[in-house]
Amino acid sequence: MPLGSPATTTATATVTATATGTVHVVHVGEEAPASWAAAVYLCGPTPADPAEPSWRPEAVAALRALWRDAGTLTVFLPEPAPGGSYPGYADQIEWEEDAMRRSDVILFWIPRDMERLPGLVSNIKWGAWYDSGRAVLGTPPEAERMAYLLHFAESIGVPVERSVARAAGAALRAVGQGSPRTGGERSVPLPVWRSEPFRGWYAERTAAGDRLLDARVEWYTREGDGAAWLLTVTVAPGDGSAHAVHRLLSAQEQGLLM
Repeated sequence: MPLGSPATTTATATVTATATGTVHVVHVGEEAPASWAAAVYLCGPTPADPAEPSWRPEAVAALRALWRDAGTLTVFLPEPAPGGSYPGYADQIEWEEDAMRRSDVILFWIPRDMERLPGLVSNIKWGAWYDSGRAVLGTPPEAERMAYLLHFAESIGVPVERSVARAAGAALRAVGQGSPRTGGERSVPLPVWRSEPFRGWYAERTAAGDRLLDARVEWYTREGDGAAWLLTVTVAPGDGSAHAVHRLLSAQEQGLLM
């Protein structure tokens, strides 16, 4: 189910104030907050044995300790809150995909052990997001069968760290200065949100009274010191006419194409 679905629950979402801002933890099946300055998704294998602790509490603790922005950092966890349960499998997948597309950084922690924690689904997710401009890869030195993932991380400049805490730090360095977004703006990740082509287009639309309802990055690639991207946006026009869907293409030296 999507993050904004009425069927999601908000009862167990965890909100913690830090020295300067707020960290809002959203577990699988829970609804996301209405606004945030940055969002990080914690991607990687979850132990099947309830007796084996998850790595995600350590990552959340590190993010809380390091978050210094005045705004809210939303952290998506694809596992239930303590005492909770997973939604139906199809709903879980939908929630995960929706959270990942809205996140500014996808922090992968893959402590692969082929007997205890093979992390096979993590391979699929890494393949889908490693070149999104938003990935951070963490894996301990002893993790098994990680050479292929590390090769592609290093080939395109994805940050690689060897501990959960350092991976959390790399995720927040990738975020940099957060930027407040609300409603449909949350669907525009920071690498696109900060770009001049998007900022110019969005300023024109807001001046016209339009409202951004949703967005999806269809394609993203680094080009020299910048990036090129394709963004599908859904807009409510200020004149009250029907919602409109546009595709925005930003290419180096060509500005924004529609």
